[in-house]
Parts: sequence; structure tokens; C-alpha cells
Amino acid sequence: MNKKLLKDFALLLGVIIIAAIGARFLAGGETLSDYAKKNPQAAESASVEEKAVEAASAASTETSTQEAPAMASIEASTEEMASEAASQEASVEPEPSPERITYMDGFYYEPISNEVFKRISGVSYPVDCQVSLDDLRYVVLQYVDFNGDSKSGEMICNKALAQDVVEIFYELYQNNYQIESIKLIDEFNGDDTASMLANNTSCFNYRVVEGTTRLSNHAKGRAIDLNPFYNPYITYNKDGSTNISPEGSEPYADRTSSFPYKIDEDDLAYKLFKAHGFTWGGNWNSCKDYQHFEKK
Repeated sequence: MNKKLLKDFALLLGVIIIAAIGARFLAGGETLSDYAKKNPQAAESASVEEKAVEAASAASTETSTQEAPAMASIEASTEEMASEAASQEASVEPEPSPERITYMDGFYYEPISNEVFKRISGVSYPVDCQVSLDDLRYVVLQYVDFNGDSKSGEMICNKALAQDVVEIFYELYQNNYQIESIKLIDEFNGDDTASMLANNTSCFNYRVVEGTTRLSNHAKGRAIDLNPFYNPYITYNKDGSTNISPEGSEPYADRTSSFPYKIDEDDLAYKLFKAHGFTWGGNWNSCKDYQHFEKK
């Protein structure tokens, strides 16, 4: 080691030793341990203060630990109450239209509301629809499904047919006439084929007659298709072959066969629709539309 550095180190060490001796002399030669022995009350007081600080710290930690689940419980309860309130608000039905006409409990019709228009806009009611909303009515009906259960259905029809519709379907309901489904065609994206495949009974859909460019009477809300899968639409080709719609309903094209849900002239639905001035597609010559009733 360099002699100069060694000399500096020795000098520094000497200063430290002298400072330590001076501090011991000024303190009367007592260490902390000696002070504690001569002043037990002060030492005990310091110990008590330390224990108090430790106890307070422990209590704070315990309180925080206890409060955490309590706060979580309160937050969960608050969220549950908010969710329940939102659910109740969503389940509140809109106020009935002052123009609602109630035929019987569960059977009524009214003008197209804003809520209903939002559902059909761009689907069964496209932007180029030439039928005024004022000419249509939203109809609520009760029906007996294929399981024998009472269900509530909805339909849109021309306002000129609305009273006929509630009266006909009320009689069908009273006689336990089974209908598999009554939903707006919009539930099937306005797809008539999809609705038929689901055996859905429907009315208004602004569309053309299948295979043509001519507007259907469904486009005016003046035609109803009832249990369509079991009562198919049949067209005839020049070669004698037939087209049966919807696909899969071919077994029900033979109207000489006996099967459930078949509409013929002995059927209650046929009799009720005829009594209200409707014509039946099963009586047409150029084609057969056994599901179809219309009133112009």
C-alpha cells in the first residue's frame, strides 16, 4: 500500500477513536443498557409506548382485513340492487296505446308503435315499402301450441282485417285449435321460407309472390299463412312435375291423406275464415296454397 495512503488511514482511525472516547465521557461512561438499569421506569415507559404502537398497528391491520369483505359485501349488494332495479324497469310494459281495441282478454290490436316499428324497419317493412304504417295494425293473440299450452302470439295485419283476425283466432283458441307458432316474420329476418320451415303462422311481410315480381297480398297485410309446414304451397310445371314449398313438407302435399293440422273444408279454421269473407288458397286452380287465407 502507498505510504501516504497508509498514513491518511491511520490518522482517520485515530480521529474515530478519540471521538468515541469523547462521546462516552460526555455520556458519563453509560451505555444504553447501563441507562436502562438505572432508569427502569423510563425504559418501561418506552417499552409500553412501543407495545402500544405495535398494538395499534395490529388493530389497524385487523380492521382493514375485516372491513375488506364487509365492503365487498356492500358493493355486491349495491350491484345486485341496481341489477334488480334495471330488470324491473326492463320488464315494465309500455303504456297501452289510447287507440288500442281489446276484443277479449289477451286479444287486441292497435296502431304500430315506435317500439314495433324499430323491430320491423328494414326487415318486413323495408325502406321502399309502399304501404303506409297507418294502414297496418299490431295484433296480440292467444293460441294453443302443439304441446297443448296457452301462448301469446303477435301479428301485423292490415287495419281493415284486424277485427276479423282477433275474432277468428279467439274462436280457434276457445276450441283448442293447435297452432305451433305465431311470431312476426321479422323473427326470421323477413325470410318467408325460414318462417314456413318453423311452421310459423304470420301475416304482413312486404314481399313478392314466390317465383314472380308481383307483390303478394302479404305485402299489404291482407293474407295469413296458417301452420304452413303441414299445409304447403304447390305450383305445377308444364312437364307435370310439382314444386312444393317449404322443402321437407312433401308428405303433406297429398291432401287425400289424413294427418294432424291439415286444413281442408272440414277444418275449423277454414270455416271461420270463410265466414269472415276470406278466400282459401287450397281452392285455387293454377296453384295450391293450403296454408293461405286472404281478404282483399
